[in-house]
Amino acid sequence: MSPGEVKLPYGTITDRKLVMHFSAFDMDLPIIASGIRERMDVLREIGVAFAGFGTEIPPNMSEQTPARVKAFFEYVGTGGDPVAVLKQAYYLVWSGMIQTFPFLEEWAEAKSNLSNLTIAQAEVIRARRGQ
Repeated sequence: MSPGEVKLPYGTITDRKLVMHFSAFDMDLPIIASGIRERMDVLREIGVAFAGFGTEIPPNMSEQTPARVKAFFEYVGTGGDPVAVLKQAYYLVWSGMIQTFPFLEEWAEAKSNLSNLTIAQAEVIRARRGQ
């Protein structure tokens, strides 16, 4: 941990930036995005800007080591304590994700549909490669 870096359970704050980390096994990008969108008006009010998404692919990706999805935020407000505001933003995003998380039946159906899409994409790739 570098000086000035604050560790959170699923993220870090460095200077005026917050990076939230999610396992691709646990959270899909649409769920993360819906949580951010749900709280975007409050984030703007407290001076926090959403700066985008990224994916970190581990060097030895396998079924046991999934990719990590990252969400980036920056404190753009004036005055106040940027670390305290970014901690508040961290909890706001998590509460937005919980608020917008689909019911179990919808979630299971969406996961099934995604699985079917992934299998179909793999079949197309194999067909193109002539396997």
